[in-house]
Amino acid sequence: MMGEPSTAPLATFLLPGLEGTGRLFARFVAAADPALDLRVLSYPPDRHLGYAALEELVTRQLPADRPYALLGESFAGPLVLRIASRAPPGLVGIVLATTFHRRPAARALSALRPLGLVFFRAPMPAHAVRILLAGADAPDDLVEEVRDAVALVKGSVMARRAREALRVDATEHLRACPVPVLFLGGREDRLLRSALPIEVRALRPDAEIRMLDAPHLVLQTRPRESMRLVADFLARAANGKAGADARRRAG
Repeated sequence: MMGEPSTAPLATFLLPGLEGTGRLFARFVAAADPALDLRVLSYPPDRHLGYAALEELVTRQLPADRPYALLGESFAGPLVLRIASRAPPGLVGIVLATTFHRRPAARALSALRPLGLVFFRAPMPAHAVRILLAGADAPDDLVEEVRDAVALVKGSVMARRAREALRVDATEHLRACPVPVLFLGGREDRLLRSALPIEVRALRPDAEIRMLDAPHLVLQTRPRESMRLVADFLARAANGKAGADARRRAG
């Protein structure tokens, strides 16, 4: 029964970033903690769905009869916040991984806007992957994983997702989130605004903020460290939810 202590792994749904394939979670999943049942979701690669449509798409795949958690990477942060603000009964906690609630882009990126079509061309230029996503010292195989994932998605779809991310504002959804929040970021992230974790803390003083020495792709470049932080946070969130449910039933 939902809310009772359980030794079953916690279903944890991973919502991908802008490319939407879910393939870039491979390194993070390979470092999986046995306490988590990781489930990678994806978005259609050939047609654009806005945040509202993606919310419905994801919600239909969530369980109604067991506890679960959500992790949203980059573009998916506002999506996770929208879903969480509905207070679905099984949700125990959310992880915001190198993501945002509003105004995602670092100021320096404004100079790159004229290069938007080039940036979303398949394959994505290797130097762009290193500069904005994976770090200057990223291994070649990680760079190729990113380029291959992006190549599976229509450039026009990527561009429209990017435009939607630039104008989204999930501030009220963050405030309304009824479950514990972990913000996991990279100190060397060149894609997102550096003030985002400060803003999250201001909006949600109870949020846990964890910053790693990593670029934007924290889950890919620091998978084991990220997994330890995520698994520890979700274990505490699940135990807190189970305890609260037990007290409510007893009362």
